Amino acid sequence: MGSRIVRPVVRSFKSRFSKEAAAWVRRGGHAVFWETDKRAVLVFPPPDPDDPHDLGFWAVLDLGKQKFTVEERGPFRGLATTLFPKSHHDIARRRAERDSMWPGPTRTLVLDCLTCAACCKDNEVQLFDVDVERFERAERPELGRSPIARKRDGKLVLTLLPSGLCRYLGKDNKCAIYACRPDACSEFPAGSECCLYSRAVELGVHDGVAPEA
Repeated sequence: MGSRIVRPVVRSFKSRFSKEAAAWVRRGGHAVFWETDKRAVLVFPPPDPDDPHDLGFWAVLDLGKQKFTVEERGPFRGLATTLFPKSHHDIARRRAERDSMWPGPTRTLVLDCLTCAACCKDNEVQLFDVDVERFERAERPELGRSPIARKRDGKLVLTLLPSGLCRYLGKDNKCAIYACRPDACSEFPAGSECCLYSRAVELGVHDGVAPEA
């Protein structure tokens, strides 16, 4: 069992290969485009604003960003771009290295969350007003209060168990508060960069080439 996920395959392109990078993205892939040795841009299909599971937007979130630009001219016209922070150049290289074994711009894989649950381990879940209101409607207001939820760096987040696990993750990998779970959990898309990263870190499962020791 599981869900069939079609995810973009990431390729790295040097500055003289802008047309090739654009063609790769138009076929569904993601491109790391190196304008210089010290400046990298993520090029990807424009996210669907009506799809909270859009993998392009989540690739941006994985960089700690939310903003992107849809280019109006040049080889990337009509495509979305966002600058990789310099501190994330290693992520850019790692994404391309991981996907170097896949020949096409997209890859289909089957993921079963109930045999995984990597995203429920050592992962910060931020709560918003809509989540707190949902808890109250479900008659579980304690889920949005201390000690279950606490302020950290100005954000309200669910606290984890000392083991790093979500306190609501069962031994069967099912969620004990599934019916009223936070948006950050319900919208977390399988096959996203965040998902692949969690699987690699928590389970040692790499969808592609594993990093060198």
